[in-house]
Formats: sequence, structure tokens, C-alpha cells
Amino acid sequence: MSFFGGRDVSSWAGGFATTQWTLVWTAAKEDPQSSRPALAELFQRYWQPLYFVARQKGLAKEDAEDAIQDFFGSLLTDSFLGKADPIVGRFRSYLGVAWRRFLIDAHRHHNSEKRGGSIQRLPLDVNLLESQWQAAAFTATEAEQLFEKAWAENILANVRSELAKEYAQRGRAEMFEILLAYVTQPLGAADYEKIGAAGDMSPGAAKVGLHRLRRRFGEKLREVIAETVEDPAEIDSEIDELLAALK
Repeated sequence: MSFFGGRDVSSWAGGFATTQWTLVWTAAKEDPQSSRPALAELFQRYWQPLYFVARQKGLAKEDAEDAIQDFFGSLLTDSFLGKADPIVGRFRSYLGVAWRRFLIDAHRHHNSEKRGGSIQRLPLDVNLLESQWQAAAFTATEAEQLFEKAWAENILANVRSELAKEYAQRGRAEMFEILLAYVTQPLGAADYEKIGAAGDMSPGAAKVGLHRLRRRFGEKLREVIAETVEDPAEIDSEIDELLAALK
């Protein structure tokens, strides 16, 4: 799909420094305490697939949230990051495996003293996810499949959120909302006339605006995925797997 920005990473790989995942892992090796803020930020962006899997496994809404909070606490206290190696596993893969093991083992021996105690808790809005979980559960029968699909949708949601902020900062929030609905669709002349009418612009301006959004969408997608892989060379395969999960 052309709107994903192509496959050539050479144009920006030279500026590729250290991903968030690598930063967290490196910090954990040097000083576990220093990795906590970075881990909290990373976890905050990608916890939603964990909720879907927990619900798929039969946990009630409240229990799923508690399990996620306990799991996050275990990441901070059980040398999780000291064992994680981004070179041999992407954050998506490592998190998925660790979560399934946690549900099988650690949560079975849940310590109620953790809840509300000294373990850091994150502000998680599970109410917003509940309706999404209900819909996703009908299209994915296996927990692993559900995790991959939810992860892919989470990535795209992060991309849309980041782009919405960019357009809003330029005073073009309304245009973004109009164009976003057509990002993945093949369009003809009549479609551009429709978009132009909705956004009070010419069909030519609509075509240019959509082209720019598609290009920026692809760039932002790669930036977001780069947060979770160690090597920029892995981004293309991660995009392929994301697309496969959405089918």
C-alpha cells in the first residue's frame, strides 16, 4: 500500500538514533530505577492489546485492569527489562509472550497487597476499550491472533493521534478529519470533487492535501514502529506483519 511511505529507509535511517525500546532496555541494564519513566511511557502507549487478551482469556473487566496493573508492576520489580534483549526480540513479541506467561503463572498467585500499595499504577481507561474488545472478540478466536490485531490497531491509532496533533498545531484540524477518511482508499476525479466540497477547497487542492497526508502518514507510521524495534532494518517486516494482522 503506497501510503505507507515506501520501503526505502535510507532517507532517514542515517538519523535513526536509539528507539524508546532500546533506551528502556539499555537503562535497565545500567540502572533499573532509571528505566521506570521510559517504561511507563512505552507501556502507556501499548497496553491496550494486553486488555483484549485478558478479556479473551475470561477475565472480567475489573480483573483485566488489575492484572495489567500487576503486570506493569512486575516489569519494574522482577528484572524483566534486565532479561529483555531487543536484538533478539521486538517489544511487541517480547511483551506478548511475557503477558501470556504472566496470566498463566504470576496472576494465578496474585498478591492483593500489591493493589493500591507501593507499586506504581497507571491511569488506564478500560471503559473506552470495552466496546472495542466486544467487536474484536468476534473476529479473532485465538488470544495470539487477537493480540496481533489489537497491536496493529493500536499502532495505527497512535499514528492518527500524532498526525491529528500536527494538523491541529497548523490550524488544519478540520481538513485532517476530512482527509483521514480517504487515506487508504483509491480515488477518482469525482471523489476529489466530493472531498473538496466538504473541505471548501478545489478538487486539485484536495488531491494535493491527500497526497501530503498519505506521505506523512507513512512517515509517522515508520516513526511509531521505530519506537518498538532495535534496528531500522526491521521496520519493513514489522509493517508487513501489521498489515497481515489487520486482514
